[in-house]
Amino acid sequence: MRIVVEHLTHIYNEKSPFAKKALDDVSLTIEEGEFFGIIGHTGSGKSTFLQYINGLMRLPSSKKRRKKKNDRTVFQVGEYDLTRKKTDYFGLRRSVGMVFQYPESQLFAETVFDDVAFGYKNFAEKKPTKEEIEKNVKEAIEIVGLDYERIKNSSPLDLSGGQKRRVAIAGVIVTRPEILVLDEPAAGLDPLGKQEIMELLHTLHQSWCKTVVVVSHDMDEIAENCTRVAVFSEGKVKYLLPPRELFKKDEELKALGLDIPLTAKLCLELKKQGVEIDCDFTTEDFVEKVLRLKGGKRC
Repeated sequence: MRIVVEHLTHIYNEKSPFAKKALDDVSLTIEEGEFFGIIGHTGSGKSTFLQYINGLMRLPSSKKRRKKKNDRTVFQVGEYDLTRKKTDYFGLRRSVGMVFQYPESQLFAETVFDDVAFGYKNFAEKKPTKEEIEKNVKEAIEIVGLDYERIKNSSPLDLSGGQKRRVAIAGVIVTRPEILVLDEPAAGLDPLGKQEIMELLHTLHQSWCKTVVVVSHDMDEIAENCTRVAVFSEGKVKYLLPPRELFKKDEELKALGLDIPLTAKLCLELKKQGVEIDCDFTTEDFVEKVLRLKGGKRC
């Protein structure tokens, strides 16, 4: 499923003294199979954009099917045309899984099984059998790296923080969405926890969800994992580039109130010393290039 957006504008409290333009003529395409990143400071419009992808926010009737082709809003998520008056939002939400920030705070059922099963029952095209529910819940719990037999009857509240987050993700991916959207998936975790969550997302990307879209304030996280990155600022997409190209724009990003990855900072410092390193800003590539430059070898 591709996400194709053209001329998307959203104004909160339109036609009132408190009107605020959250999205301003946004156009971008997210290709099927990408591990796509979205960055931007608070209030940049990225959260509003996320809500449109999942249908939590809808185009007002005045924006749908405008006649002028040069400014008509286009919003297509796979087969779902969000500019139509009768969009199948139920099908859209089954195909686009949304994991909000700190998703473990949304766990509510008495057991892990019931919590994960809730999403499956809600979005099943027809009433599922007991066997179908158990099969899909088991697969979802195991794909996030948890022992199904050991925790299925446990209360989600009795789990560790990392386990709770995995259960929350399982409750979203149990419908096998083609697109998985996550808002700050590693927020609040220690370095090891962050690494484990990002490894989990790559596992899901390879075998479960075709496309992953991640919103993050962590530039190292974006550089290490994403194929392309959209930079939001004042409701507009300022840049849409691979990390390798984006993080060379250190001055432009700083002007937007954004940081750059540690590897990019190291490259800048080395450049001041007369040493230029051309890398993709992942830690592995940076270390490889430095060792090659010095004629060293990995130990």
